[in-house]
Amino acid sequence: MNKLMRIDEVVDAIPAGATIAVGGSSLSRKPMSLVRALAARGRGDFRLIVDVGGPEVDLLLGTEKVRQVVYAFVGFEIMGLAPHFRRARESGSVAFQEWTEFTVMAGLDATVKRVPFLPTHVGLGTDVLAVNDAFRRFPDPFGGETLVAVPALAPDFALIHVNLADPQGNGVILGDGHVDVLCAKAAKRTILSAERVVSAEELQRYGRDVQIHRIHVDGVVEAQWGAHFTGCAPYYRADLRHVQDYLTAARDPASWAAYVDRFIGDRHADYIAAVGGAEALIGRLEV
Repeated sequence: MNKLMRIDEVVDAIPAGATIAVGGSSLSRKPMSLVRALAARGRGDFRLIVDVGGPEVDLLLGTEKVRQVVYAFVGFEIMGLAPHFRRARESGSVAFQEWTEFTVMAGLDATVKRVPFLPTHVGLGTDVLAVNDAFRRFPDPFGGETLVAVPALAPDFALIHVNLADPQGNGVILGDGHVDVLCAKAAKRTILSAERVVSAEELQRYGRDVQIHRIHVDGVVEAQWGAHFTGCAPYYRADLRHVQDYLTAARDPASWAAYVDRFIGDRHADYIAAVGGAEALIGRLEV
């Protein structure tokens, strides 16, 4: 079954109010071509689920598309804090649930296992339970010790960027898969963006690196440099120059409006041209 889609078709399929899990981690392999297209459209009110969030969360907050973020961390690594995230967190303009990396994984895994929660010791003796009322303490029915119930996280959509995909929806991730496999399995619908779409025969040569399987995937978008301005190892590094431009633009409303006008849209080719073109990106960022 051919699952190839255009970016605009993906965005049209995601309704206002959807719960969206986003793959990747911080400045690594975020599905930025899809995120920019979401940010460019009128609909929003999204609930985001991220393990370690970065520009995708900040951008959607900066374009007022978010009602809630479930997260373990959101930031720009060595480049500093996420400005729109910080402002929304401090003002309370958006709802936030602070989880941990493990509990985000456990919540997704509970949905995969079709159970309402998973038990864990994580959170006991910490302030996680004080800041997040989604978790519940309960006694182990066999041994009596106190455990924490982590509720299932059930995304309507998962957006994941991969190195390679075939038209049937199998996806190759070269290196750390982060929480992407759990996102793909837990979501009702999973969309992959890929640096390159290849034949099924070529894809199968990658063996265990085929981390996302077609049974969990509903759509595939070919988007070379689709993770930019985050990195996509081993192809290219995060574009720290553009990260700095983004952070500078986010400091005041006028600069931010100019950034959005220049870079945010649902035509990926226009974005690549706006950041200098593929040849310039290759010269600066290709590993």
